[in-house]
Amino acid sequence: MIQEIILESIANFRQLGGLIGADGRKVKPNRLFRCSALDCLSEQDTHTLEQLPALTILDYRDSHEAKAKPDRQVLGACYLNLPANPPDLAVDAKVVEFSPQAIEALAVDRFMTQLYQQLPFHNPAWRQLITTLSQAETQSVIQHCAIGKDRTGVGCALTLLLLGCDESTIIENYLATNGQLDSIGQRALDYWPTTISDKARNNFRQLLSAEEEWLVAALREIKQRYGTTDRWLEQEYGVTVAQRQLIQNKWLTA
Repeated sequence: MIQEIILESIANFRQLGGLIGADGRKVKPNRLFRCSALDCLSEQDTHTLEQLPALTILDYRDSHEAKAKPDRQVLGACYLNLPANPPDLAVDAKVVEFSPQAIEALAVDRFMTQLYQQLPFHNPAWRQLITTLSQAETQSVIQHCAIGKDRTGVGCALTLLLLGCDESTIIENYLATNGQLDSIGQRALDYWPTTISDKARNNFRQLLSAEEEWLVAALREIKQRYGTTDRWLEQEYGVTVAQRQLIQNKWLTA
């Protein structure tokens, strides 16, 4: 039995291993991971990651986020900063940077729906993700953003679509974030003035949640534009049948 990798110092760290993909094959264990930023990585957890073979870390934060709270270096890993935020600054995945006043005025559902509707398209981060998954030399991948929910959620959804997972599996994996971000949320709230309203606090907690309707909005927008997720992968990011087969053979069990 293969022992699951667990990091004690990083919120929302989990693997995609064991999920059912194409032809009933499972995602290989301890190879594909998702999490929040690695800036608080402990020495012990750093050592754990250094044991992963040919690791690539994909950091979807904006460059200023990554510079302000840089990932702790993992020796031997290839690190790529790939900003995945939509170019339209009216919606922004950096929810932990919002001021309490801005959060209080936010219509959370509308804002998050718009964000998820934009994240799948014209996104160079996903093009590099697909390249990384296709590279023979890459044997382990970590995808993360600030909290490992929105940008990372869409990146992992794309990964699982490539691997032939059904939408219910993808949504279930996304929803597993709920309950994993309490420590991040509390650290942020500890800096807020005591006078901030309950509405602002409740809005912030909702921003840190994973709601099925948001990811469904992304999948629905993909289908409205392209008809199917397969056609989206092909026409938006150039994924051929041969490349998809290569990716599945690489990351799924035989």
